[in-house]
Amino acid sequence: MTEAQIQLQNALTTTFLANLVFLSEYDNELYHRVEQLSMMIENGTYKEKYALEFVLESGDFDIYDIINNKYLYNKNPKKMNDEIVKKIEFNEKNSIFNLPEYFLFKNQVEIDINNRFNHEKISESISLTSNNMWEYANALNDFLEKNKKGVKKIKKFIFLGTLLGRHIPRIAKKVDAKVYLILERNLEIFRLSLFTVDYTILANKGAIFSIMDNVLEEENKISNFINYENLENYLIKISSTGINIDGYIDNILSILQSARPTAYDYIRMLYIHINRSTKVFNNGYKTLLLNQISEKSKLFKDVPILYIAAGPSLDENLEWIKVNQNKFFIVTIGAAYKKLLLNNIKIDMISTIDESDILEKLQFDNESVAKISNDTIILASVMTNEKILKKFNEKKLFLFEIFTPFHLNNIVYDGFSVGEITLALLMNFNPKKIYLIGLDLALNQTTGESHSKASGSNVQVLNLEKKQNRDIFIVDESLIKVKGNFKKEVFTTSLFYSSIKSAELKISRKNKNLSIYNLSTNGAYFQGTISKKIKDVKVENLNNVKSINEDLTKFLQQNSFKEISKESKKHFRKEILFLNKEIKEILNDIKGETFKSYNEFYEKIFIIPTKIVEGRIPLLYQIISNYFQMVVPYLSYHFNDIKIKNEKNKVKKIKEVFVKQIEKVIDDYILCLERVI
Repeated sequence: MTEAQIQLQNALTTTFLANLVFLSEYDNELYHRVEQLSMMIENGTYKEKYALEFVLESGDFDIYDIINNKYLYNKNPKKMNDEIVKKIEFNEKNSIFNLPEYFLFKNQVEIDINNRFNHEKISESISLTSNNMWEYANALNDFLEKNKKGVKKIKKFIFLGTLLGRHIPRIAKKVDAKVYLILERNLEIFRLSLFTVDYTILANKGAIFSIMDNVLEEENKISNFINYENLENYLIKISSTGINIDGYIDNILSILQSARPTAYDYIRMLYIHINRSTKVFNNGYKTLLLNQISEKSKLFKDVPILYIAAGPSLDENLEWIKVNQNKFFIVTIGAAYKKLLLNNIKIDMISTIDESDILEKLQFDNESVAKISNDTIILASVMTNEKILKKFNEKKLFLFEIFTPFHLNNIVYDGFSVGEITLALLMNFNPKKIYLIGLDLALNQTTGESHSKASGSNVQVLNLEKKQNRDIFIVDESLIKVKGNFKKEVFTTSLFYSSIKSAELKISRKNKNLSIYNLSTNGAYFQGTISKKIKDVKVENLNNVKSINEDLTKFLQQNSFKEISKESKKHFRKEILFLNKEIKEILNDIKGETFKSYNEFYEKIFIIPTKIVEGRIPLLYQIISNYFQMVVPYLSYHFNDIKIKNEKNKVKKIKEVFVKQIEKVIDDYILCLERVI
């Protein structure tokens, strides 16, 4: 071995050891996996598939693929690394551009804002949001048409694949991002990169490594990256090696979609959730105290629950349900109950959540509601359209709070669909067994249909053969693959993916005595459930269930309220005093201040959510937080422009819009609270 070779080997070893020290402190789990692989290679229990080779012609390292007899850099690593680095520019190219579509609209929508407390259609809420966002876009004359501009800063960065990582320090020095996500499917390739690149350059930054992780761990790490400084998600820059990156973009886009503020925005929170909740609390409806129910419920000790949603697997299992219906307490949702009634299947409980007025005709038309048994218990969210509530048997109707409680210490849930929220509600009744049918959260794997045929939902049909274009990611139409309940992978949509993650979070908090069996053949897998084929359910060992509906109705009546508690009212009075004094004082300060730059304005407005947290006002915090998630990324993107002009004057304009809109939100929030105190 020549002197030069000895020096090179020593340099590689030094770099490798320095990286191990870094990983042992920064990501100890990854450090131990690398150490274990090194030991297996050393003692011969693992046969290497890749080898590190120095290419003398280019003066750089390549990876030799031993099995396929090829070089991953094509024996020209310097050229490939230079090309990867060159692609990274301070613009929107090679990035995920992620802003609400509202800022694209050049004209306001006709809507009667004075009637905002009586709007029933979701389209009316969307119009209010659209007009509010238009005020910002109009003030800045920026409708996102020219989104090919030079930006001043890149704050979030993703490396798709590492190979030997020689490009990583160069890119990190070039962009100086706040946080990096490093993704690599092959631990052996990543281990080789530890010899050739100094990862400690990322030590002073936020760096998240996902190296050959399982599906759930990979999703968790991508989520951590997205949730870190989430207001900067409007522009996420990406560098890709093009090798071992399958599925990464799907996962990133899906998780980004799950976190989008438009899923249930602040206008709907205020004028539907809070507005309707405070109205129904004064109308004599019974609202469940889930905290008490969770503590006291014993009725389901020996009664298994069959929870039937409206996914495609409902069609496959209708006959089995019909034959074995007397073995279970049957719970279903608005989208599925008509199909069960049509097949002479008893229904013990129906759950509905959606606030849309469309459901009055789509799911709860007079003819169908008339067919519901008088014994059937109805659970409806507090934001359900009152026209629908009035159709149900008052004795059997119980409301439940959602998102954030009005009644102090009550248990509430949020989510993306009635499917996972209903499952969470059922867990509070302390059952020992819940069987799932139709909670597929995946498409029919043959036809591409989103729901059971003739269900009370808008059934979509997606083309499973269509090649997916990742230049445009449409929430309801872009296909992604997730782990199947029985299949290795199943097709689903981004919207269903959000529900899967929401369901898994709720299931992770279940009572240890509860077993949840997922019977769906073609549905998605949920972490924390037991996959079980329907033929393996030993129904012969289950006794016929005696009706518990009367006892359950009495129990629910005993554990519900018709008006907000005195303690809750006292808390809301304090909230109103706090808002009128503290928050409006901050707004007056903002109103009177002259900001020289967007950064000054940015720092000042964030005092508001901070103060709301200090004042313990969770209902309003959700609204304000969502408002910031809608507005701030757009503003930050606009001012993150190397050619920004008239910054001071522009900040003055957006300040006026901001103060006006926040004042209206707070005044209307107070108006709603005053109804219940």
